[in-house]
Amino acid sequence: MQLASVGNTPLMKFLHPEIVTVDPGYAEAGRQAACQLIAQVTGRSEPQQIIIPATLS
Repeated sequence: MQLASVGNTPLMKFLHPEIVTVDPGYAEAGRQAACQLIAQVTGRSEPQQIIIPATLS
């Protein structure tokens, strides 16, 4: 049996069977969103789509 979870924590390595985790990049998404918001509020940027890659571990 294989299990999967969203969100990556160091504790997942100690579980048996090992759980595959998806790290959706929450921190990077927050940074990008803040930069985009500031740029739009100050009139320096148009809305754009930014893709943050997720990683499996």
